[in-house]
Amino acid sequence: MFGFFKKKSAPKELKAMINGTVISVTEVKDDVFSSCMLGKGIAIHPTDGTVVAPADGEITVTMEGTNHAVGIRVAENFDLLIHIGIDTVSLNGEGFTSYIKMGQKVKAGDKLITFDKALVESKGLCSDVILIALDNPELPALTYQTGIPAKAGETVVATW
Repeated sequence: MFGFFKKKSAPKELKAMINGTVISVTEVKDDVFSSCMLGKGIAIHPTDGTVVAPADGEITVTMEGTNHAVGIRVAENFDLLIHIGIDTVSLNGEGFTSYIKMGQKVKAGDKLITFDKALVESKGLCSDVILIALDNPELPALTYQTGIPAKAGETVVATW
C-alpha cells in the first residue's frame, strides 16, 4: 500500500569480464550469438587475454580440455555463459589456461581463464569475448552498456 516508503535496493551489476571495447552481442560474427539464440548479452574486443568473473556466483560449466568457455550461476538464479572467441574450440586448448573448477564459488573480478590473444588471431580466429545471460523464465530484465571502453572487473556492462 505504501510502496513509496520501501527502501529501493541498489541495482545489481555485471562487470566487464576482460579489458577492451564493449559491443552488442548482435555485432558478433557468429549467428548463434548474434541472433541471440541463447540469450542477450555483450561482447568485448579484448586488449589482453585475462578473463575474470563478471559477478559473484558458482561455476556450473567448464570446457575441460579446450578451456574456451565457462558457465556461472549468479545469486539471482540465472546463468551466464562466457565464450572466448569464435571457433576457438578448434584450438583444443592451445593457448588457454583455466583457473577454475566445477562447483567453485567465485567473486566478481576473480581470474577465470587466460588465453593467448595473439595466438588466437594468428590462427585467423576472432578473439572477441562474449557474455550471454542465458534465457530462462527467472531471468530479470537486463540493461546492457555498449560502445564503451571496459576495465575487467570494474566497468559495469549490465544492470537489473
